Amino acid sequence: MTSSIEDPIERERRRLQIESAIREAIAFRESLKILEELQVSPPFVNTESSVRSISEPSQNNSGSDNLRCPNCDSELDQDLGFCTICGERS
Repeated sequence: MTSSIEDPIERERRRLQIESAIREAIAFRESLKILEELQVSPPFVNTESSVRSISEPSQNNSGSDNLRCPNCDSELDQDLGFCTICGERS
């Protein structure tokens, strides 16, 4: 991957970036395994359809009737269908 980079300093920098990304991916995979062993629900949610329709323009809700998340009490965006802070489905 880095053999096409001529500058040795840039090549080493790129190699370290790749190595760091690989280590981070491995650590993330291991943390998911630990969560599974502890029987904690996975942080990902599979849905049948997309959360937001791309064809519909998003509307900014600046009124006083904003919804609150029942889990963390943060403000919810009605278009999303889930809390952007904790992931709770609305």
